[in-house]
Parts: sequence; C-alpha cells; structure tokens
Amino acid sequence: MCESSVFLERNGIRELIMEEAVEVVAEGSNVRIVGLLGERREVRGRIKEVNLTKHQIVITE
Repeated sequence: MCESSVFLERNGIRELIMEEAVEVVAEGSNVRIVGLLGERREVRGRIKEVNLTKHQIVITE
C-alpha cells in the first residue's frame, strides 16, 4: 500500500499526528490530512519533507 505517517515538527521534535494518511493537501498556511478510513485533520504549517522510501511526511509550524 502507499499510506504514509504524518509528523508535526515543533522546536525540532517530531510528533506523530496520523498513521496511514492517504491524502495530504497544502492549502495556504494549513495542511489537510485524510486517513485511510476517512478521518480528517487540518494543521497550521507547511510541508517540510516527504520521504517516499520511509512513507513519512513532515509538517513544520
């Protein structure tokens, strides 16, 4: 499968905010994340890193 874990980075510390994310959309100063089962989360920040090999996405404030 092609799901990714999404982390929010604050002050150099990464916090897991969603596992099995299937959609990540940057919308201005927010990032919308949709999970495999349809759960949704929106966080303030920008996409810092996408690592397709590790299936990780990092958002920073």
